[in-house]
Amino acid sequence: MPVFNKEKLKKNQSSEKRKSISSKNYFPPKEDQMTQSEVAEMFGRTVQTIINWKKNNVIPYYQIGRHPIFSRKQLTEFASRNQNRIAD
Repeated sequence: MPVFNKEKLKKNQSSEKRKSISSKNYFPPKEDQMTQSEVAEMFGRTVQTIINWKKNNVIPYYQIGRHPIFSRKQLTEFASRNQNRIAD
């Protein structure tokens, strides 16, 4: 009978979770979704700046009908890797 190492299983699950956030098939769960105005507040920018960043593919987003949806996790990851793009 196989023996399962709980710590190893947790590490594998967390690495799978990290991979899935950057996956093209990832769609943020409800608790991770943000609106344009929430993103603007998060970055200390105007909504128009967020719209411009979206149009120029500067930040990751999903489009459902007319409403863009942003992932807090993806934006946090983006901000940590692209501080020069979001700095004043």
